[in-house]
Amino acid sequence: MLHLLRPLKEKLLSPLDTALSDTSPNFITFLSLIPGLLAGVAWWWGGILGLALASLFTILNGILDLLDGHLARRYKKTSALGDFLDCVVDRYTDVAILTGIAFSAYSSAMLAHVAIVAVLLVSFLGSQSQASGGGRVESGILGRAERHVLLILIPWIQILSTHLGYFRWWHFTPVEWLMITLAVLGHLTALFRIREGYVMLATLDKEKHQ
Repeated sequence: MLHLLRPLKEKLLSPLDTALSDTSPNFITFLSLIPGLLAGVAWWWGGILGLALASLFTILNGILDLLDGHLARRYKKTSALGDFLDCVVDRYTDVAILTGIAFSAYSSAMLAHVAIVAVLLVSFLGSQSQASGGGRVESGILGRAERHVLLILIPWIQILSTHLGYFRWWHFTPVEWLMITLAVLGHLTALFRIREGYVMLATLDKEKHQ
């Protein structure tokens, strides 16, 4: 849903245009992988410092992920290769962060891996209809932007909850509740995208045979 705020995002990033006008968007894409991987390591490390770093690295990854596309559009450097690299780096980042959570003290590995499956399905279905000849599908409740916001906020919620003496809420930590949320809403989003992709491609097939 947050993709609807794209015009606001472009406006906020515009002050960086001149300073980064000669920078390759693909370089920014590769650069965004570093904080994404470090966020996963920070989750695994744990503690107040680890959780704080996980949030900060996720913020940095998100800024760079927004910036590469902004520069590509601003300076007409969009390309099929750039889109491909962006998808690859995003998936490595998603898996790195959730794997770090799986190996952390804040979530069971099972819940984290169920969330990973949902996240990968949502991402796959978002681009598969485009690969099949249609357009990219971005509908649903929980896309990557929404996930990113939740992954930025949840470390601070876990820190506060632990500090107040509530490491777990009703048998689950705040982080585990997030994994449950990612799994449930992720699969619902996948169903939305399956439906939209099906309708889109069925319509295209029908038009081709008329």
